[in-house]
Amino acid sequence: MGKWLIDTLQCGGFRLDAIKHINHEFIKEFAAEMIRKRGQDFYIVGEFWNSNLDACREFLDTVDYQIDLFDVSLHYKLHEASLAGRDFDLSKIFDDTLVQTHPTHAVTFVDNHDSQPHEALESWIGDWFKPSAYALTLLRRDGYPVVFYGDYYGIGGPEPVDGKKEILDILLSARCNKAYGEQEDYFDHANTIGWVRRGVEEIEGSGCAVVISNGDDGEKRMFIGEHRAGEVWVDLTKSCEDQITIEEDGWATFHVCGGGVSVWALPEQNEDCADAE
Repeated sequence: MGKWLIDTLQCGGFRLDAIKHINHEFIKEFAAEMIRKRGQDFYIVGEFWNSNLDACREFLDTVDYQIDLFDVSLHYKLHEASLAGRDFDLSKIFDDTLVQTHPTHAVTFVDNHDSQPHEALESWIGDWFKPSAYALTLLRRDGYPVVFYGDYYGIGGPEPVDGKKEILDILLSARCNKAYGEQEDYFDHANTIGWVRRGVEEIEGSGCAVVISNGDDGEKRMFIGEHRAGEVWVDLTKSCEDQITIEEDGWATFHVCGGGVSVWALPEQNEDCADAE
């Protein structure tokens, strides 16, 4: 059946649903056969809904790392953070997650069709934290992030949920144009964390500094690079309206509003991939 689907659809990969309920040795054999037929570029991701990191690692060992897994443990950490507010220690947001231990085999997500309201696995991440959650998946080096349709376009039904298209377009554009190069984390405070991506020469204007708060207004002093001295950066999310000039030694102090996220970078020049549609 898998080979027939490949021949019929000429697809580039499969999403395997509920694989914890399927014989793991069969998944190993199935993945090997699909890759043998279509080549090493054929991509397979599995929904192994288990927040226990050891169980995920054992599964990956069993299938010889031929497929990737959705990072369910990260989803539940994001959900916990959205419920706890300032009582959650943001510096530990990636502890015990698949993207931390197996970054090349983790598909990071914020919410999905199972975690949305009124579903069996409801664990919906609060609206106030959702932009920060997407920044934590979209703008970092590790993992393969996905965007949930319901987060982008909204969800209908008796209790509709508005989409987050405007902020997600900003974050997707930042991923496309800015989030490249060396990454350095500043996870040194329970309520205000940040990281920088220093950019690459081949992508003009790339590089960014991200700051997230789950408490009061905050700031994070971070090193961008001496070669960026004198550059004037802005908050792409427009949460902070001021501008920041990178200092001669390559450092700068980046601000964030309470309970929000700011993405500092050179003003956007390339709009080619700014729209997610």
